[in-house]
Amino acid sequence: MPTAHAILAPSGSSRWMKCTPSARLAAQAPQKDTVFTREGTIAHAMAEALLNGALKAQSYLREYDPEKRLEWPEKREHLVEMGGDALTRCFNDCEGEDLDPEEMLSIVAEHYARLVWEDYLDALYRDPEAVLLVEARLKLDEFIPEGFGSSDAVIIYGRTLCVYDLKYGKGVKVSAVDNTQMRCYALGALLGPGELYDIAEVSMVIIQPRLQWVSNDILTADRLMDWATDELRPAAVAAYQGIGSFVAGEHCRFCPIAPRCKALALKASVQEALDKSPDLMTDEQISELLRKVGTLKSWISNIESYALDLALSGTPVPGFKVVEGRSLRTIPDQKAAIDALAQAGLSEDSYLRPRELKTISDLEKLLTKKGFNTLLGQYVVKPQGKPTLVEDTDPRPAMTSAKDDFSEYTN
Repeated sequence: MPTAHAILAPSGSSRWMKCTPSARLAAQAPQKDTVFTREGTIAHAMAEALLNGALKAQSYLREYDPEKRLEWPEKREHLVEMGGDALTRCFNDCEGEDLDPEEMLSIVAEHYARLVWEDYLDALYRDPEAVLLVEARLKLDEFIPEGFGSSDAVIIYGRTLCVYDLKYGKGVKVSAVDNTQMRCYALGALLGPGELYDIAEVSMVIIQPRLQWVSNDILTADRLMDWATDELRPAAVAAYQGIGSFVAGEHCRFCPIAPRCKALALKASVQEALDKSPDLMTDEQISELLRKVGTLKSWISNIESYALDLALSGTPVPGFKVVEGRSLRTIPDQKAAIDALAQAGLSEDSYLRPRELKTISDLEKLLTKKGFNTLLGQYVVKPQGKPTLVEDTDPRPAMTSAKDDFSEYTN
């Protein structure tokens, strides 16, 4: 899979379309390679190996019977055989990163690759000439200077083009609706492999297998081209030239220059929410500060992380030093410890905890949700949640009388 990154990468479009001068500065910042990025790289390579293997097997079937369709393999050994040498390399990479290759194979195969493949089979039934492209190269330079990228999977059938994006992380669910990254992918596929077809509709699908989350957005091809002309191209040109104003917001979350950004610091600042009188803040000022809490926490966390990296790299941070943090004592080899206690003549009850019931999530996996509800549903109690203050845009319903409902906490 491609590893090069464009200055104006689709993955960062939500940021550089709003804060155009950040792109050039972000491109100069060191790119952090973490266990999470490496894990994601391996997961994408595994998905690529599985889908390419399935396409190869499908082509063999069609040589003998054009109507034949390869159903997704159910057994592990068949998946491994289908993935071939590329999948074996993914297993080796997992072991090198101390990741569980079997767990990743199960997640990627069952909750991503299978979904894409079944959509492809459905497309074949609708259009025998349907195609599935894996890691399809995208054509973006018409709208994004020096722009390029690749889509995890593209399916084209009839007058429909579908692009798929695998997100292996399990942090936050990502919506495909109005998602600029997905629109860039769709645009690149439309102008690239899609230019050979009379595409009328574009479907954009985000799959997060570890969250079992799928999000979809559909646009007409004309609407996508209008967005690219009216919004994408002007922002991309300004970002490429490094001009425009710095704008702080939710898009700053993964910006590599966030710890040093003055616009973000000003947005996080509490000073602008206050005036000189009265001495105590009003309820309105408290409300305004509450809306800054998320930005403030993120900003502080970024600054602390950036300063620690500086100090660890040998660059002094005036007035600060790096010390060893607190840690908890552990017994890694518990079996050896248990054997030693047993040989000392102590009873098991004195040093072993009693057996405990597994968590509800583990029991649901064991019994299935339906089986769990049948067998244990009557024993489950869901206590009232701790009162939480959120913005009025939160979809959860407001409590009718918070004072009465949460009296046990307030008292």
